[in-house]
Amino acid sequence: MVNYEEQINQAPYYYSNTTRSSYKRKVGGMLAGGLLGTLAYYIPVTKDCFVQRGFEMSRKEAYEQIRTLKNIAEEIEAGKVSTESKMILQDLGLPENVTAITNRCSQLDEKFTQEASVKAIKNKFAANFDRYKNKPSLMDAAASDAYKAAKQNKFKWGIGIGAAIGLALGLLTSRD
Repeated sequence: MVNYEEQINQAPYYYSNTTRSSYKRKVGGMLAGGLLGTLAYYIPVTKDCFVQRGFEMSRKEAYEQIRTLKNIAEEIEAGKVSTESKMILQDLGLPENVTAITNRCSQLDEKFTQEASVKAIKNKFAANFDRYKNKPSLMDAAASDAYKAAKQNKFKWGIGIGAAIGLALGLLTSRD
């Protein structure tokens, strides 16, 4: 006959590290690191980062406008100009003329390829950053968007790096 009390008392007392608890440690470490990484949002934005982000956003907006104007020029050549295209041309102060649209596209492209105009755009953002440090209400819309994008970029990088560090620590603590 088997004595169950003796078998229970003879069982070793140790913590068995199951795969489920190991998984929980990894995920927990990753989440904790990601949450701590969100504090990177509060790290101050540097002037260089702000100027670069503002320039990139302005250039992207200009190239989107060039792409739109090229599509409108194709509509004009085909003889089927949509109402939306007419409204865009009217907002930009352009006639329904392919040469005028081509000239505007080349002006926009030169604005972001010539060294003097690039320097002027970056200086404008730098001056706006200095004004922002004194009074945030003086920042224009483009600079405000650039500042917001720089903060969001810090937030995303903080989460990513924090999660990676947390996962690494979770892997170290989940080892047997």
